[in-house]
Amino acid sequence: MSLLLIAKAIVVLVFLGMFLRRPRIITSIGLLTVTSAVLLDTFLGTFGREEMISEIGFFYYIVTGMLLGGGAVWAWGLLYPLIAPPAVKPLSMLQPVTPTEPKQEAPKSAGTPTATSAPAPDASPYDRQMLYQEIRHRFGSEDILDLIFDLGINENEVVTINQSMDQLITNLMDLAVEHEQIGDLALAVERILTPPSPNKLPRLEHISESSPPTVLRHYLLAFFDLGGLQQLAADLNIDWEQLSSANKKSTAREMLLYLYRRNRVNELIDLLQPTAGRSPKLRGG
Repeated sequence: MSLLLIAKAIVVLVFLGMFLRRPRIITSIGLLTVTSAVLLDTFLGTFGREEMISEIGFFYYIVTGMLLGGGAVWAWGLLYPLIAPPAVKPLSMLQPVTPTEPKQEAPKSAGTPTATSAPAPDASPYDRQMLYQEIRHRFGSEDILDLIFDLGINENEVVTINQSMDQLITNLMDLAVEHEQIGDLALAVERILTPPSPNKLPRLEHISESSPPTVLRHYLLAFFDLGGLQQLAADLNIDWEQLSSANKKSTAREMLLYLYRRNRVNELIDLLQPTAGRSPKLRGG
């Protein structure tokens, strides 16, 4: 038995072992392709390669092409899991990648509230690609603006003219990484996707000017409808037409931004307190 024949037998046995270990379509294609190539080469070598190729003619090239195609499909099936993009997972399944140093407070932008919401259990960076996919596929433009508000970022730092949604998300994530807020971003995404129920929000007497802006935003959304927000604006002497009244989410966010920029958020909190003699549920219409 020649060394070449032994080598052929070893190759077939290797592919047979791969198929028996994981009997899938890809491994069966690889085994069939290699076995056919060995049989064809042995057949041609036994009966005279040149004569048989001349005798078979056009069909030889068909068989050769099929073998090459089978080899290409087998190779792609093995390599695809290594180069395929990661599947989108629910945000609750995201895990921190590596631990980092304790997070420093991000610089406060002028006229914009600084997010002081509780950080993620640890301040480690989350898988950026998974977080991007979560925002891209599950958030609308209003949700992303809420994210910007909850992180205490000035909209002008991430929003530009004629900007695509992809670019907006990329700018937001870049700035979150720069300010070491990627953990806060993941938490804010989770809270927007699953807003806290009204009974999980802090009691009114526990809300103060130092409370996280996102708590006030969730409070307004939970206890007021659009008419109630309009009445709040009137009580605070805010020109209703200065607020974006397209929907409740944008109105609540714009009202808080208006008050934070003018250092008047304490007036809203005083108006909401039970001692003011008004119930937010009644004011919600």
